[in-house]
Amino acid sequence: MFDISLFAMLGFLFAAYAVVGNDALQTLGTFINSNSRLHWFWLFLFAAVILVFTFTYGWVINGGDPSWGRLANVKKYPILDIQWYHTLPPLVLVIITRYGIPVSTSFMVLTVFATMSGMTSMLKKSLTGYGLAFVVGLALFLILSKTLEKHFKETPLDAKAPFGLASVMAFLIGLMVYFVPPLINPEMNFSITTACNIFIIGAIVDIAAFFAVKKFGKGMYWVILQWVTTGYLWGIWLIQDFANIFVFLPRQLTWVEGFTGLGVILILLAYTFWNKGGAVQKILSSKTAVTDIRSATVIDFTYASLLFFFKEVSNIPMSTTFVFLGLIAGREYGFTLLDKAMSFNKATKHFVSDASKAYLGLMISINMAVGLPRLSQAISGQEVDPLSTDYLVFICIANFLIVPVAWYFQKRKKKRRMYFAGATLIAAAISFFMFMPG
Repeated sequence: MFDISLFAMLGFLFAAYAVVGNDALQTLGTFINSNSRLHWFWLFLFAAVILVFTFTYGWVINGGDPSWGRLANVKKYPILDIQWYHTLPPLVLVIITRYGIPVSTSFMVLTVFATMSGMTSMLKKSLTGYGLAFVVGLALFLILSKTLEKHFKETPLDAKAPFGLASVMAFLIGLMVYFVPPLINPEMNFSITTACNIFIIGAIVDIAAFFAVKKFGKGMYWVILQWVTTGYLWGIWLIQDFANIFVFLPRQLTWVEGFTGLGVILILLAYTFWNKGGAVQKILSSKTAVTDIRSATVIDFTYASLLFFFKEVSNIPMSTTFVFLGLIAGREYGFTLLDKAMSFNKATKHFVSDASKAYLGLMISINMAVGLPRLSQAISGQEVDPLSTDYLVFICIANFLIVPVAWYFQKRKKKRRMYFAGATLIAAAISFFMFMPG
């Protein structure tokens, strides 16, 4: 019934646990924070329904492929016979997650499966995602910090119900569906029907919220809007990150294999909600004002729309962690420049700290992707695959850059170390994007 090896099963289990636990920070973290008074089971049930629908719909329309086509390019992500070393990256990710480090699960899990071309494509797309998210977060919250965010701070949640906001948000998403695909690929058709359906959903949300407000009060509007926005974000994230979990299994799954795997993920998701997000959740709690359900809604909507944009750009897997960290960093700098909610040094410290941890996780994943297959070859007595000169130079430089990052972590209170480490990380990102061998 299950034509899946033991190592593949173990790898899937480790990856599912690490991905669900680690990425609760990005997708469900603000949802958990702002609904902390509600019993965890109802929050889990909401997320579980969206998970089951997203998986089932993707599995059906993609002919049994649970990754939504993210692994369809076999030249970049070849089909491999799962060996013992393939299970180590997700196991390391499980351990790192316990320390609350925002590691990219895409890099940690997928790089050991990817060719150099696949890893390059994934890294460049992720760095682009970080940069775009930073710019969007900075620009958006430079505007909102003196307007909407100021209104949130000065106005109680139940003071006003902004009817029509859900329709406006749905209209913006509809515009993306209509205009973005043809800009990326002229051969793509205009999705006018999909765009209209999205707007209709927004209008239905507004109507439902109207009646809910009449019965439960004005504050209920933001509760409903946040739950809908979280559903939008959770679904888009799953489309991006299913590949990180199902890469250990066959590219086409039978319904028994697929829904058994889905059941495992649901159990782990329930544990994540029961544990209130785990250690990684503490990072999100340190950010500015994300416990306000209205701010959480704005963050989730922006983050989901960015992921949707990159979903339309290409099927290449990417790090959703990089996009999330870029958005949060841009948001905090926006507050720093206008609202003075935190000092510039504190915002920089958050940026350098999170980016440094992400970089360390990236290098761990790259080193495992390079070293583990060759270690396996050496142990089994096979000829070890040689590294090209360009690839070897890249690996050496990338590992050398760990030194200033470690130097920063030794004494993070020193401003000189903080800014030097930040400049190093920015330079590394630019050099990786421009000079990484293909």
